[in-house]
Amino acid sequence: MLTSISRRFLLSPSSHSPLPPLFYQILGSISPFHTHNSSAASTEVIASFHQLLRMKPRPSVIEFNKLLSALIRMKDFQSPLLLSKQMESVRIKPDLYTFNILINCFCQLERLNCGFSALAKALKLGFQPNIITFNTLINGLCIDGKVDDAVDLFDKVSALGYQPTLYTYNVIVKGLSKIGNMYAAISLLKRMKERGCEPDVVTYNTIVDGHCKHNLVTEAFDIFLKLKSRGISPNVITYNCLIHGLCCISKWNKALVLFNDMLDRNVAPNVITYNSLIHGLCWSNNWKEAFMLFNRMLDTNVAPDVVTFSILVDELFKEGMIVKAQCMVSMMIGRGIAPNVVTYSSLIDGYGLHGLMFRANKVFHVMVKKDCKPNVRTYSILINWFCKHKRINAVEVLKEMLDKGIIPNRHTYTSLIYGLCIVGYPWAALKLFKYMHASACAPDIVTYATLINGFCKCGQLRIALNIFERMKMSKFKPDTGIYNTLIDSLFKDGRVEDAKDLISRLSIDGLQPNIYTFNIIIDGLSRGKSMDEAYSVFRKMEENGISPDNCSYNVIIHGFLRHKDFSRASQLIHEMRDKGFSADNTTVALVIENNYILKLL
Repeated sequence: MLTSISRRFLLSPSSHSPLPPLFYQILGSISPFHTHNSSAASTEVIASFHQLLRMKPRPSVIEFNKLLSALIRMKDFQSPLLLSKQMESVRIKPDLYTFNILINCFCQLERLNCGFSALAKALKLGFQPNIITFNTLINGLCIDGKVDDAVDLFDKVSALGYQPTLYTYNVIVKGLSKIGNMYAAISLLKRMKERGCEPDVVTYNTIVDGHCKHNLVTEAFDIFLKLKSRGISPNVITYNCLIHGLCCISKWNKALVLFNDMLDRNVAPNVITYNSLIHGLCWSNNWKEAFMLFNRMLDTNVAPDVVTFSILVDELFKEGMIVKAQCMVSMMIGRGIAPNVVTYSSLIDGYGLHGLMFRANKVFHVMVKKDCKPNVRTYSILINWFCKHKRINAVEVLKEMLDKGIIPNRHTYTSLIYGLCIVGYPWAALKLFKYMHASACAPDIVTYATLINGFCKCGQLRIALNIFERMKMSKFKPDTGIYNTLIDSLFKDGRVEDAKDLISRLSIDGLQPNIYTFNIIIDGLSRGKSMDEAYSVFRKMEENGISPDNCSYNVIIHGFLRHKDFSRASQLIHEMRDKGFSADNTTVALVIENNYILKLL
């Protein structure tokens, strides 16, 4: 609706002198959605603008408006502002449409104050703003994140007697959906119906997308069903929103059902549809199905893009198929698609995962040589793998990162803290942790867990416990993994009662012991003089809904063998064998050490 109004007032016929053929050629060649070679097209439009300026008599403002609006359609919002100053300098009087164009440019460039100043100037010159003027400002407020102000302006405009258009409602619905206020978006949907303005597929798509992006996929699906029941045909955007939402919550089976529904309704999937499904399948470890979908994509002439290839390259590395990942990159380049920062980052991550740091580093340098700028994720991945492979290169990468003005994020700092801890420098890691705080990059539970584990491994249990208490004071809730680390260290330090005290605090924090907790407790108790207590914990595991695993049996057997209780050790070895478990190296060594002969699996 807005498009037809815009064309009517921006492209109305003129009775003035004939215009140069170039003018009509340019306007005729520019689609409302023109994007190809837009820089060259902008230059042509600007050249035509200057040709109009030189004409005598000079054409009316309407003809200049046509060129300004053409630039906007090419997403060039800066040039109309500069050209309007030239119009003003030669005393071409703007009309309301000129002001609407300028207000739109200011809003798109997020110069909202200038947009309202342009409105004030229009009012001063005696122009009466129309609904398009206010639509543009409402959209500008939403772009600027001032959705409450946009709603307020919408209400004031309605109170002044202006009739909001479908576009007006869609802009507000989009703004509310973007900030996650889905209740208000749905309320506005009802309100527009009451005012006789029927929502279209764009309205519903916006609401479906908003629900999906805020993990309200069930509600989004209900709206999708209502849309169909009201005779509004869902389009590819509707399906894409829902498929993406379902894949994000690992409901890829339902996403595939929706994909088939899409095909049954003759709605052609596009590259976004396939990318969402392929990503969802890869994320759910269904990589074979993902590649089947990729082949279908090729068979139906839907061209994969850099996102498609990046997803598949990442998945192939995770599955250990390095050669196939490299072939996928070759296929991508062969189709004329240049790798982007995501592709290069996936390659670096993949090589790092398999310990091929030479190749990871080489990819990084190729990336830089190809003028593809690494981002914080790229640097963080490289630092992470250098740290995990105990390589000093991590520090050099950090220095380069800082020199280029890229601010490390939480993942970068956590990787470095881990690296410093595993090479035996927990105090340096603690300094970095404090610097992280000072640089306004708040640590998360993973950062705390990494630091606590580092100090425990270096025998600095007191510091680890202090960090644990500081973490709790920072309103972070420790997870079972952190408790396991500390309980294990307390047992190994001979502080059995302190370990028991920490075990009792698990339930206070709303946590349940897992299989690792039980194995740590059994091992800790059996190393002391508490074999009966260790055996009791072992037998009570199943009461807590956890079945003993291979490690559980071996740990309790270690204890009985160390305490020379061969009778119970023998009983448990037979029980372990009957359950399909086998003795580990420590069990075998203890049996040999005690000259205890038993057939072991």
